[in-house]
Amino acid sequence: MMYRYCIRKCIYSILFCLGLVACASAQEFRFTTTVSNNTVTQDEPFQIQFMLENGVNVASFTPPSFKDFEVLQGPSQMQGQSIFNGKRSEYIALSYLLQPKHVGSFTIAGAQARVNGNLVKSNPVLIEVRKGNAQQQQQPQQQVPQASAGAQPHRGGEDLPEGFLKKGEDINEKLKKNIFLKVDVDKTNLYEGEQLTATYKLYTRLPTNSSVTKVPAFKGFSAKDIELPNPPQATEERINGIPYKVFTIRKTLLFPLQSGALELDPVEVDNQVRLVKMVSNKRGGGRAKDPFEDFFNDPAFKDPFFDDFFNRPEVEYQDVPYKIQSSPIKINVKPVPVDERPISYNGAVGKFNMTAVVDKNKLTTDDALTLKVTISGQGNVNLLNSPKIEPPTGFDRYDPKVTDDIEKNSNPLSGSRTFEYVLMPQEAGDHTIPAVEFSYFDPAANSFKTLRSQPFNVHIDQGKHIKQDKQDYGTGKNDLVKNHTGILDWTRNHSWFILSPWFYILLLLPLLIAAGIIFYKRRKDYNTTNAAVLKHRYANKVALKRLELAARYLKEGKDKAFYEETSRAVWGYLSVKLKIPMADLSKQLVQDKLSARSINGSNTHELFNLIDNCEVALYAPGQDDRKMQGTYEKAVGIISNLEEALKN
Repeated sequence: MMYRYCIRKCIYSILFCLGLVACASAQEFRFTTTVSNNTVTQDEPFQIQFMLENGVNVASFTPPSFKDFEVLQGPSQMQGQSIFNGKRSEYIALSYLLQPKHVGSFTIAGAQARVNGNLVKSNPVLIEVRKGNAQQQQQPQQQVPQASAGAQPHRGGEDLPEGFLKKGEDINEKLKKNIFLKVDVDKTNLYEGEQLTATYKLYTRLPTNSSVTKVPAFKGFSAKDIELPNPPQATEERINGIPYKVFTIRKTLLFPLQSGALELDPVEVDNQVRLVKMVSNKRGGGRAKDPFEDFFNDPAFKDPFFDDFFNRPEVEYQDVPYKIQSSPIKINVKPVPVDERPISYNGAVGKFNMTAVVDKNKLTTDDALTLKVTISGQGNVNLLNSPKIEPPTGFDRYDPKVTDDIEKNSNPLSGSRTFEYVLMPQEAGDHTIPAVEFSYFDPAANSFKTLRSQPFNVHIDQGKHIKQDKQDYGTGKNDLVKNHTGILDWTRNHSWFILSPWFYILLLLPLLIAAGIIFYKRRKDYNTTNAAVLKHRYANKVALKRLELAARYLKEGKDKAFYEETSRAVWGYLSVKLKIPMADLSKQLVQDKLSARSINGSNTHELFNLIDNCEVALYAPGQDDRKMQGTYEKAVGIISNLEEALKN
């Protein structure tokens, strides 16, 4: 009894430890650097933010050097927490408002912080500074008296845009009125298998950073998504005379798989909404100027996705988390009528055409015949079942090969599905393959339609391989062999076992087994050593082979995939060539290994420059092709030079 109690106590302890590990891993620590815009003009300020998420015991924070930029504001600290799906997340963010001093490309290094005794660093960011346009500098001053189209100039804080938070105003009511989700469906009453188009839209009049956290499951439907632009493109709609920015989150073609009352699940979106508060203007002299006349007429204010328009000293902002979801939609699905349903009907709904052809009319019993049936049109093309084929006696039929040709982003869904039946003739002669029949239900006409091809006449000749008749086991094939009834002579021979060859074979058997074990062990050790040598010898070829994949990404213009594959090829080469496990790889360890082999100078300098460029490019996508081409050529040259240096 005591033994069972100890085992149970041990099991509970292990489960408790696993629970603690799962809870600890649920809160992922992140330290990131983000900027409001990677491309700015020399006279355009921008915001940089360093955010620590789920940091424990933050002891210090060291910002990077802003030597090429002028700090207009900052640091501004913001902290908070959010709870989603039962998981709490805490964050601390520090923001700076910067303005470039020079024109060119600049890399802002990551910030450093000491978290729980460990020194961590955020990612660097690349800023492209272009020359300012004098006309653009004067444009806001010309628009001040006009305000925005269709709006009156602001006077004393009246008629301010929706992004402005007035004193004493209810934030929840403001968010509810200005941000919401809507689901548009083209029909709510349809037949089983008929197409339904559902469009999920986000309506907003406030600047917000939005992300979809829950997508509908579409239970009871077959779904096909329509590809949407990325990033989403805004349109404008008016509701009760009020204009809204509209972003299409998801557009899906749905086909009910069952009849009855079905429901479209809601979609959930998390928003980070920025609301503006006015700060008193302490600068004296002249007439007091309303800062919102310039601020809210800025084009950046009109884009609610990732646009930072709070880069003005006259205002301050407040980030408010706001979670919304759409309302579920009830759909009534009617069954396809049973009356007058053709025998050949197998679930097709829409409007279709059919063609059926055979690849040959004359063949031998050694050949195969292919019957190709193509059904095209609009409807549930992706759910079409194969038409029933009844070949005549003397043919073997196999399951059809199915090929789809669906038009991309077509609405209603259009395309074709092809069925290829292989028929194997077994008997020579003239045969007729019956006509192919296909039926579908047309919801527009509320009736069934039947399509029928012509029958196919084929002539079969006898092939070279003649079918063998079944073997006859009838009369004369089951005679028994006679039994021998005479007296047999028996002779018994005596011999000593020590004189038998088996004695010496059994005597040598242990020695043979021992020799085989020794040979096997030496062979295994040789293969292990030889594999390590070959892996080391061909590390250069493997790295250059990986760079071939990077070259393909270069041609396709996939900059992020290109830099990931280039970095992976270089680090993999160093791991194998310097015999460093991938988990232990670091720049310092590679430097020590190369120094130990007297490899310094330009080789190591160019190597680490290449690695740094790849890391920066991964955090700042959008590199041009010439820069990617130069990175690829530099990677090939560095690997070849290191290979030559490591041989000497």
